Amino acid sequence: MTALLSQGLELMLLGMGVVMTFLLILVGVMVTMAALINRFAPAATAPPAATDNPACSAEQPSPQVLAAIQAAIRQHRATRP
Repeated sequence: MTALLSQGLELMLLGMGVVMTFLLILVGVMVTMAALINRFAPAATAPPAATDNPACSAEQPSPQVLAAIQAAIRQHRATRP
């Protein structure tokens, strides 16, 4: 029984060592690739801000839009029990 237990322990340590080695190599490769990409790839540029889109403007909505929103809220509240 002792021989079987020692073989199991050796197999466990070997398996854990292989997995740990693989993970360390994987981390090293990922760090190296990230460094290469940051060095050679151009940085992404932000798209220009859309100023002609009325939904993005900081202005107040028109009175017609406010009236439509208020009517929709009133109708929703009237249908709730």
